[in-house]
Amino acid sequence: MGVAWASHCGRNRRRSVRLWVAILLGFLWLPLVQAEPALIFGLLPSESVATKFRRYAPLRDYLQQRLGQAVVLETARDFREFRRRTLAGRYDFLETAPHFVPEAVASGHYTVITTIVRPLTAEIVVHAASPYREPADLAGAVVATPAPSAIITRLGKETLIAAGLTGDRGPRYTVFPTHNAAYAAVVGKAAQAALISVNVLDKARRQDQPLRSIGHSRAIPNMSMLAARRLGPSRTQELQRVLVKMRDDPTGRRILREMAYPGYRSARAEEFESLRQYLPPLP
Repeated sequence: MGVAWASHCGRNRRRSVRLWVAILLGFLWLPLVQAEPALIFGLLPSESVATKFRRYAPLRDYLQQRLGQAVVLETARDFREFRRRTLAGRYDFLETAPHFVPEAVASGHYTVITTIVRPLTAEIVVHAASPYREPADLAGAVVATPAPSAIITRLGKETLIAAGLTGDRGPRYTVFPTHNAAYAAVVGKAAQAALISVNVLDKARRQDQPLRSIGHSRAIPNMSMLAARRLGPSRTQELQRVLVKMRDDPTGRRILREMAYPGYRSARAEEFESLRQYLPPLP
């Protein structure tokens, strides 16, 4: 009898231990189950991957802290692939070129939340030591450009045409994969001029690159931030507020200086609609 009772008590203790172990493991597993997946932050491939990620890493960290959710950076090998991923709704939020905004909104996946405070222009840059003083001086010159589908390329060419550089007086355009590569051709004297965005020029000046602007295009809305509709109104408004308020926060201002960005403002889709004409067909 005593042996049977001891055996019975032993079994009860073992069941009790197993029960408490199960409860403890449940509590340990619960945060993993409830943890939100990381937000995918899509970046326009206007610079090399290394340069782009290095530039946006502080902003990623800032957004992670303010939103209380992990954020991962992602880009694509070229504009075409980036547009395809955007139209498929891959990104939770993304920063994209202004002429890509209308189709992203029309896809039904995204809503516009911010744009950079300063308008966007295509800058015509030359080597600081070059003799060129104005766009008309570039007749027959080699001009480096980003991808033909880049709005900076389109605006820059419009500006050179308006300066009379057509036909026999037209420049010889050479395409490079990024804005940085285009201006590097000028620094290395492989091209006499380059078309780059004012955003990239500001960053290059901070790095003491020997560049000088001799003209610029008309101004249009700058790079835009879009949020996926699946985030919901509350999360979308929170993201918009965090970006707009960066200029009022010491840490935010430091990050903006590092990115050579003047800050973000709220934006509406209607501001970008006129840029639809610059959108090339997507093969």
